[in-house]
Amino acid sequence: MGEKQDRTPSGSGVPDPQVQRMADPTGVHQETWSQVLDEMDVYAEDRREDGWDVLTVVGVHTDAITKDMREHDRFGIQHILPDNHADEFVDFYDEDEFTEYLVYGRSIQRFMYLITELIDPERKRSVMIAGRYDMMVAQGLIKNAREEGVLYTYLKRINGTIVGRFEHEEWEPLVSPILQGE
Repeated sequence: MGEKQDRTPSGSGVPDPQVQRMADPTGVHQETWSQVLDEMDVYAEDRREDGWDVLTVVGVHTDAITKDMREHDRFGIQHILPDNHADEFVDFYDEDEFTEYLVYGRSIQRFMYLITELIDPERKRSVMIAGRYDMMVAQGLIKNAREEGVLYTYLKRINGTIVGRFEHEEWEPLVSPILQGE
């Protein structure tokens, strides 16, 4: 057995800030995520009791994406869905009929936990999407939204296929903790 290797970036002995940001030694992020999922169930059940048809989906990964991140011009909050949720979503969602939205969320440390509810008011249908994104990468998102006057929610399969998009003309509630810090 040899010496313990320095596994920090460049062998510098300085911890990787991204790894530190993802660490959850106190369990606060796990507890918050559990609360978000419980709250989504409560909101969905309330809608159902009022006669709504509700689909709930959970993003296995959620990102704040900007125009300059990759070879695309998309920007917004992107949820990656497992195939079973993506299939249900494709069968349920129609971009032209879902015209309103609500967002329920809170920031914990540098993460935004949110439930985005896409609403079809005419047919009393709702899609609720649970996700969490890192607010550290969201400044470019805000810049894009200010330039374009809108922000998007994207849902895509694990293989990268986009299965849904929603345009938020009033986008500030999706990033309000970041705006408050400006």
